[in-house]
Amino acid sequence: MPQSRWDPWLLGFFAAISELIGRLIFPNWDVSFVLYGARFWMDRDGPWLSVWPGLDFLLGEIAKKIGQPEAAITIVGMALNITMTLIVWKICKQIQMDRTLIIAAALVTALWFKPPLGGWVGDHLSFLVSLLPALILAMQLGKWNAWLGIISGACLSYGLTLKLNNSVPGLTISAIWIYLTLWQTNGRKLPSFKATARGVAWVLTGAGAMAIFLSIIIRVPGGVYPNIIDTYANVLKSQATSQANWLKLFQVPLQINLSEAISNQQAGVLVFIPIVILYWVSLFWSSWKLRDGGITTMRHATAILFLISTSIVGLSLGRGLTHRMFILPAGIIISLSDIPLALRRRKMIIIGFLGYLIANWLSFAYVQRNLEKQPGYNSRLLTQQQPLPKLCLISNNKTSISKLLFTNGNIKVLEQDRTLENCWNSEEIKRDFAGLVDVQIIANTMGISFRNQEIGKGDFREKWDWRQATPQGRSKWLKRQLDLINKLKLPYLLERLPLTKAELEIPGYAAWKAPRLKQRQELIRALGAEEIGKFEDITLWRTHWYKEK
Repeated sequence: MPQSRWDPWLLGFFAAISELIGRLIFPNWDVSFVLYGARFWMDRDGPWLSVWPGLDFLLGEIAKKIGQPEAAITIVGMALNITMTLIVWKICKQIQMDRTLIIAAALVTALWFKPPLGGWVGDHLSFLVSLLPALILAMQLGKWNAWLGIISGACLSYGLTLKLNNSVPGLTISAIWIYLTLWQTNGRKLPSFKATARGVAWVLTGAGAMAIFLSIIIRVPGGVYPNIIDTYANVLKSQATSQANWLKLFQVPLQINLSEAISNQQAGVLVFIPIVILYWVSLFWSSWKLRDGGITTMRHATAILFLISTSIVGLSLGRGLTHRMFILPAGIIISLSDIPLALRRRKMIIIGFLGYLIANWLSFAYVQRNLEKQPGYNSRLLTQQQPLPKLCLISNNKTSISKLLFTNGNIKVLEQDRTLENCWNSEEIKRDFAGLVDVQIIANTMGISFRNQEIGKGDFREKWDWRQATPQGRSKWLKRQLDLINKLKLPYLLERLPLTKAELEIPGYAAWKAPRLKQRQELIRALGAEEIGKFEDITLWRTHWYKEK
């Protein structure tokens, strides 16, 4: 089938619409982290979290330009999905696939690369940045040039400021694939020393320029790269390393525990088994076809890049199987595009596979729609909620419990046993409230960031920093928070230090239950605080500064 100049435009449009639909349908709790990080950057010109300062920088700078973190996430998500879809289209075109199969590969990428993750962009930005050098080389059919060297270096420096559990394996796979591809295109000989030195020089030029730029623009005490090294040195000793389990190698590519899925009759998991089977069929087929030479070798080397990068990066991710799809479906289509059957039959097989993936996407969307894990929080907003709500305290005259709720207008207390105690608008919460430990959902709903939180320090999380799990680390953190709250003279405190029931079910977390409660008691005692309200697991306290003000 002949190519059409409208193909990339229509595919890009489809990718954009797919991402918008996914953003509206699929909830994702982790959006609260990137949303708060973007708003924090808007307010403070610095990153909130030390584990992905480059993500806070990108979203925060876009948010500053348009005035809305929610819209920044929407824009970045659309850009990621469109870019990966068009890269797949271009590569498939370059490796001389049939137009029908090219469109099928691009369509499954548009559906599965980003949309099922809703507003969560962290892993897919890291994946695209880290794989970009190899993807560009594939588009250029293995031809290296100076610009690719500079781009590779820039991706290296920027990738190190994103999610390292994603970008490090991605960058490693990129480097290995580029090396093997250049070796193949050079007649299976190593490039000359002069050519190698010239290529390395261009990579270092790009890496150095990007590193200098990011070090200037991302303001973190001690410098962005030393801070990243320190952060991940602590992460490697912490509970977070449990996500990278070598036993997961036996569950490649989507981390499906087949025996568990069968015994528990998990239909939503078992429906993805054909993808696992096709992954292994495609991987073996493409490995066999590498010996053919010419454009066939390039086609199957690209398929292997897609398959291996998706499965290896997925090993360190802690979320569900749809989070690990990335470009796996496109890799399967590229691999099966030249199985020894007539073109008509190949098209029928690939179109059938496309239909199967569309049906899975629709069924997954139906199950996942509106499943927000946190009351009062909507991770599916494309733009900031307007007008911003108020946070109100409602007391129950029959009990001592007062509850917090959000409202967009005047509250009418219909029940005689309930009384409206107080309401705060966005500016009042930003001015008077301290926020500690997983309270960003309230900040996100109110459109603020907490003044007591420091640039590059993020939240209290033993999972990411083993030092915070020690008595000395807890004491140091507590002292610093007290200093900040007292310095700012904040009359209210929102905190969620006690672990939730869901967290206590995670291996290793139960050991932190008692220390967290003790930490909380010491914090409240030092602030002379009294409990005045609850919002789910978050507690609102009135500190001694309330009386002094």
